[in-house]
Amino acid sequence: MTTQTQVSPHVCRLCSGPLLARFQLAVLNKHQIQYYQCAQCLSLQTEPAYWLDEAYGQNLSNLDTGAVQRNWNNFYVIYILCHIFKLKNLLDLGGGDGLLCRSLRDYEINCYVQDEYASPTYAQGFTDPDFEVPDLVLAFEVWEHLPHPSMDLDKFFGKNPKMLLVTTAIYTDQGLDWWYLSPESGQHIFFYSHQALEHIAQQKGYKLHLIENFILFVKKDTASPLKLAIFRRSLRGKLNRYLRYKIMRKPATGVWKDYLQQKALEELDSK
Repeated sequence: MTTQTQVSPHVCRLCSGPLLARFQLAVLNKHQIQYYQCAQCLSLQTEPAYWLDEAYGQNLSNLDTGAVQRNWNNFYVIYILCHIFKLKNLLDLGGGDGLLCRSLRDYEINCYVQDEYASPTYAQGFTDPDFEVPDLVLAFEVWEHLPHPSMDLDKFFGKNPKMLLVTTAIYTDQGLDWWYLSPESGQHIFFYSHQALEHIAQQKGYKLHLIENFILFVKKDTASPLKLAIFRRSLRGKLNRYLRYKIMRKPATGVWKDYLQQKALEELDSK
């Protein structure tokens, strides 16, 4: 793991606002850690996280039993989003073992995956994008892991994508018993309020949309309100169930296409 940026424990790591002590928890069941709330953006954060090397001793926390179901649910949402807005090139940052990337490629969505802490077991050969600017950047259950969001978020917005689709639980003044704190894993260290997400959107030149459990950042003046309304509606009720059924009945033609591509590359490398 790279050396953590040294930051003041007295200012917010997102907006540099003043911090107020909230409570303490035993992180990794042994480090007594102070949690602070920012008086300016209202986010919650741990003290500067010195325990991350220890926390990332394994790619996936053994407490994350919902990883596969979360990937499938995200797949449906991305598929619908891409078809409504004609998004072709995707970059999944913090995509772990690459299962989501592989699922999207199976259905001919040109997705690549990158993760600083994990090996893309399911998406080997698809970590170096064949495009310069992604249409859509994905960040699922990633932002709460960022040690210094004011700088780390540049990685997600830096290529100026049309959209970013993010999941992270929004902090609304929950207490020390909030399940999302996950102190046993030691990996969740920053928790964004609605105000913090608005701050990020404004700073980066995007419009924030909270849709179901998803956080969608849309580059200003690039998406019509009608299409956004259609997308919002497509994630609800009977329409969503119907769309999921139709998607899963489609042949996964990307499997064979990627096989042929990777086979051709192997033969080229062997010459």
